[in-house]
Amino acid sequence: MVMQNTGMAEANEMLKVEGLSKTFDGHFALENISFSVLRGEIVGLIGRSGAGKTTLLRCLNGAETLDSGHVLVEGKNLSVLKERELLALRQRIGLVFQGFNLLQSRTVAGNISLGLEILGIPKKERQHRIQELIHLVGLEEHETKHPSQLSGGQKQRVGIARALAGHPAILLCDEATSALDPEATTSILALLKAVNKELGVTVILITHEMDVIRRLAHRVLVLDQGRIVEDISSELLHKGEAKHALTQSFISRLPNNGEDMEAAGYASSGF
Repeated sequence: MVMQNTGMAEANEMLKVEGLSKTFDGHFALENISFSVLRGEIVGLIGRSGAGKTTLLRCLNGAETLDSGHVLVEGKNLSVLKERELLALRQRIGLVFQGFNLLQSRTVAGNISLGLEILGIPKKERQHRIQELIHLVGLEEHETKHPSQLSGGQKQRVGIARALAGHPAILLCDEATSALDPEATTSILALLKAVNKELGVTVILITHEMDVIRRLAHRVLVLDQGRIVEDISSELLHKGEAKHALTQSFISRLPNNGEDMEAAGYASSGF
């Protein structure tokens, strides 16, 4: 029975990281990182500046080579794939950036189209998919605007639509709300939650903001000096059962020190 449950868990793993280490100039940026993410899960990865968050993201999407260890996406080991296979698998991973990374010369529709063009999707099919995505992210009245005409929240909606264009299984969000005001942050978190629930996309949210993590994630990984120091469910986090001092310090910065979350504006967080 135990073996059967283990097999079922492995079959449900979207992402698995085993003993991942990465050095730069002889210094560890990441050291012996191991964790897994289940299909449809929202996992928050939090750490201070310089903890290795962005390096880990680059390892997860195959943009960074590993010194040791493995990253498996849907059971496929990124380290052993040939270039064509790696490119195909990376299409299963969407990226959302802090700085939006939009082309200023293109409209909203044009920016969303870019990923589809790279994939070689025919024009008629691209146009249909663009309209689907514009509707999904709530930008129906903005498709002909350029990024300079959009608010920060609207720019990030374009970024999310572009990341979803190729029907990814995983969405990696690198500080996706750090450049946004509180109202825009709330709307983007709601959108990511809807993407997860309605499309079944697995979300990994990298941030230094615990309030963002607590409002969205099912589970929290805490990264410190290149190591995972805590892996805790949102339920236990909400109950104040974090073990590591760094996790506790993040919680202490929340409104009301993490208490009375509903009054502090977290009523819709899913906790």
